[in-house]
Amino acid sequence: MALQDLTPQLRTRLRRVEWLVVLFLSGTVLLALTGFAWFIKSTGEARGWWVTQVPYYTYLSDGGTVKVGTPVKMMGFTIGEVVELNTTDDTEWNRAQNYNVFVRFLVRHPYQGYIFTDSYVKLGGLPIDFAGGSFLEVVRTSGKGFPTTTNLAQGQLALLWDKYSYNKDKTNVTDFIRYSAFTKKDNGYFLATTPSSDIIGELTALLPKIREVFSHPGAIGNLLIPTNLAARLDRPGGLGDLLIPTQLNSSLTATLTNLNYQLSGVGSLVSHLDKTVPPMVAHLDTTLPTLITQLNGTLPQLLTNLNTQISGVGPLVSNLNNTLPAALTEVDRTLGTVRSNTLPATEGVLNHTADFMSGLKRHWLFRSAFKTNIVRSKVKGSSP
Repeated sequence: MALQDLTPQLRTRLRRVEWLVVLFLSGTVLLALTGFAWFIKSTGEARGWWVTQVPYYTYLSDGGTVKVGTPVKMMGFTIGEVVELNTTDDTEWNRAQNYNVFVRFLVRHPYQGYIFTDSYVKLGGLPIDFAGGSFLEVVRTSGKGFPTTTNLAQGQLALLWDKYSYNKDKTNVTDFIRYSAFTKKDNGYFLATTPSSDIIGELTALLPKIREVFSHPGAIGNLLIPTNLAARLDRPGGLGDLLIPTQLNSSLTATLTNLNYQLSGVGSLVSHLDKTVPPMVAHLDTTLPTLITQLNGTLPQLLTNLNTQISGVGPLVSNLNNTLPAALTEVDRTLGTVRSNTLPATEGVLNHTADFMSGLKRHWLFRSAFKTNIVRSKVKGSSP
């Protein structure tokens, strides 16, 4: 049916519906475009697409905990991310400095203004993704060195020549102060890396001390297994031979030798612990007295409040002791009354029901409903 065949009222309603559909589709498209624009804007702000990014680089002994995209932080703020990760050239100088991995990262404007020539980088966090992962942290320090960036006469941002960082201890260090324009693809300025001083690094310093306690003469190891007892276990025909035969002893020796070889790589980590625990202990000596003083001020009041709350329970318990026996006696008496009234009535109802059923069985109308089907066996020779 053509549109002209419709009445004017129907044509008017159809035109209104068409306009509503057009408005709905237009609003949907506009909303989708707005959401896409917001996504692009937030992603660009998070990744620094709309701001100037200054390149820096450093070296690590091991890049197992760092990857492209690892955040770079300063003072708790995320200021950039790692954009390149690669191995260094196998040179004598790199091996001596333990520079095995080249790491380049970008710092977003204006955080590069807080980075000076005495700033350095350290590896922080945990190498576990659900625990936050690792990150590079740029330490601001006191800012007594030269700024790593400056503004040129044309207002363009310029970066310090990275040769300064390798020669800053020389007398003619001012010869290496040179600012020039840069691009994102440049290596940028070099920041040295210092060993991490987080709590995991501090705790590992305890390992050599624990090992010394159990190993040196007269230590806990000798107290647990005395020397004469060890000699009795080790001599031929002794208890050691009975418990661990020769073949089993050979297998255990080979296994332990292999394990000792595998654990030898832990030595470098353990040696680092000796340097990091003393600062942690000194920090605890500074903070623990303050914490104990605060506890001494708050614990008495807390105990007083707790005693007040507990003392209020006494009257409640006394009321329960006074009222509970009487309540139980009343409940028992009520149950006895219900039992004595209910059982006779129930017994009478059952008796009347039995009489009623007997009467139905004797009535001529319902007698056939209560007949029992008797199956008669056919015996050979009997009549059907």
